[in-house]
Amino acid sequence: MRSMFLKALCLSALLAGGGWALSLYDTAPSIGLPVSQAVKYTLTARVGYDDNINSTHSYKQRSIYTGANLGASYADYESSTKAHYNASLGATYYLKRAYSSNQKWFSDNRVSGGITHSFSERCTNNLQASLSYQPEPDYANGMSASRAQGDCFNWSLSDSITRSIDSRWNWSLNASYTGNFYSKKVYEYDDRQYIHGGVSLSVRTSELVSYSLKLSYRKDLKKSGYGYNSDNFYATLGTNRSLTPYSSMNVDIGVQQKQIRREKIWTPTVRAGYNRKVTEGFNLNFYISLDNENVDTYRGSVGSYLSDPTWRLGFNGSYAWSPDLSLTFGCSYYSSSYGRGEGNLQDYNSYSVNPTIGVNFRITDSLRGNLRYTYTVSNSTYSQGSGSKYYRNNVSFSTTYTF
Repeated sequence: MRSMFLKALCLSALLAGGGWALSLYDTAPSIGLPVSQAVKYTLTARVGYDDNINSTHSYKQRSIYTGANLGASYADYESSTKAHYNASLGATYYLKRAYSSNQKWFSDNRVSGGITHSFSERCTNNLQASLSYQPEPDYANGMSASRAQGDCFNWSLSDSITRSIDSRWNWSLNASYTGNFYSKKVYEYDDRQYIHGGVSLSVRTSELVSYSLKLSYRKDLKKSGYGYNSDNFYATLGTNRSLTPYSSMNVDIGVQQKQIRREKIWTPTVRAGYNRKVTEGFNLNFYISLDNENVDTYRGSVGSYLSDPTWRLGFNGSYAWSPDLSLTFGCSYYSSSYGRGEGNLQDYNSYSVNPTIGVNFRITDSLRGNLRYTYTVSNSTYSQGSGSKYYRNNVSFSTTYTF
């Protein structure tokens, strides 16, 4: 049963279309068999120091903060219908008030889950969903912006149906509905929703390697009065290395046609992920993505940018020195090039880099500690040379009790 599910899970990951996933880290299949677990609860308390809570150069504000979360997780991969979920409810309190959103309290709430059902040995349905309400941008999420803008709702709902034609050929249909809404009215100009659908055809040339052709469509919906909606058509060729004991990868390369305000903009599109178990206790994950997005393109009465090619790159890793001590590390990179601006809008480039490092250690069998440091540098530059840049340091200590 688990072997059959493993093949279905791998196939679903391979045939997922070119739309937005829960995270770009999901691009490549996970390594190893999924493990069932009963409901597990965690209680986390943290304290930290942030030297730029506004994520800006002009209104830099330093503050100590504290926060707490209550989480729950569950997974069942043994029954005929596979299911899992993760949920966390919490908040963060800053001693100083953030200028951009005029608040001290920030939400930290997330929930995600999925259901996989096999109608037969040849047909599988995979439903995934996530919802978050928190301020920090997640660069591995294709809907995020390049800065914190107060609390915002971010959601993703996707479904795919995969069917085997024979022992080598498979087809898949997939659809998703995703979006991002800001809680503060001052940022509503960048509220947006996405509707995606696609079809895939793949052929397995060996037990480990498959190739696929994918055709997909995405509708970008901006808030009325703030920029333009866009239609996006994709054609990509991909290859997938199926799950092995040590590595997995997926690469899709193709072309995107973006239709916006009676213009057609052609750009290349790339999406790739790689997971590697280097040695026992040492794991690495990578992703890279290129897409002509429609994020933060509105510039008030001056007009909007029509083109926004964006690179998203990231990696993270973990290394366990012992059962009591482990190291986590990673870095994410976000880069956008705004062009085809209306009116007198100059071409505009922006990027953000976020390296992070953390140490996890066991205090007791049920209590663990974590020390984490994150550095951010973000830069924005217009074609005529003007722009802005900010830096941010964030260090925190947390303890997590599991029961």
